[in-house]
Amino acid sequence: MGQDQLFKTILERLLGDFLELFFPEAAARLDFETLRFVDKEVFANVPEGKVREADIVARLETRDGEPELVLVHVEVEAEPKSDFPRRMFEYYALLRLNYRLPVFPIALYLRRGPLSKVAEYREALFGQELLLFRYHSLALARLPAEEYVGASPLGAALSALMSREKTRDRARLKLSMLQRVVRSGLDEALKYLLVNVIETYFELSGEDAERYRRLVARKEYRAVQEVELTWADKLIEKGREEGREAGVVEGMRRMLLRQLTAKFGELSDIISERVRSLSEVELESVLDRVLTAATLDELDLGD
Repeated sequence: MGQDQLFKTILERLLGDFLELFFPEAAARLDFETLRFVDKEVFANVPEGKVREADIVARLETRDGEPELVLVHVEVEAEPKSDFPRRMFEYYALLRLNYRLPVFPIALYLRRGPLSKVAEYREALFGQELLLFRYHSLALARLPAEEYVGASPLGAALSALMSREKTRDRARLKLSMLQRVVRSGLDEALKYLLVNVIETYFELSGEDAERYRRLVARKEYRAVQEVELTWADKLIEKGREEGREAGVVEGMRRMLLRQLTAKFGELSDIISERVRSLSEVELESVLDRVLTAATLDELDLGD
């Protein structure tokens, strides 16, 4: 599952939690008992001949007065692109024309994003403004991680992408994220998706990694240990699946190289060559230990 698809899947399962966490005023006015996801939103853009697919579109009734139908549209973006405001307007226009319902549009940025919580798209002609379109903008990297860890399981997972500039104890923070997810009443599949976000986006190194390893080894954190081992097992299986066409071992090598680079930075030629020479059994062993290793030396891959 690609990272964009990972977040789309999570938001489809926890859209109510997402809105209550980041847009509480709007959430209070929506009846989530009536939530229905609109079937795959695909539009033909006739002038350009392109097919458009929106990320998440849900249809809900309002709570205030006589119930009214509205659409909630969430677009997941890694980071801002120059044409994104125009795209948001085009999605809005297509949804509005197709369903003839008000739309609550949200742009969710996984990495960098604008400071403003409201973004705009403008069009002008001959010096005169013809159009002003506003939509909500949420840049996770602009938010303080520690404020969202305890809010909800979703908040704990998304805090892995938030700012940790003021965090003194990163090992403890990561442990708190995982605990919040593990102790939740969510089903195992959804827990795995949230753990995947934390493990993928909150990498520890050096002293932080060593401290985390000491903390998580305690008996009271056995549930966290188990969920991390389950996650590691699934990574190994993913490596096997990805590499079936080129061979199981090659797929595992690719997975290990990605994990090592994400955790320790750019690898030397010696380390890369050593990984390429590992057997299937050796690859499984190293993949098991990547999660808890604080340094490359602990993995005994060479100098």
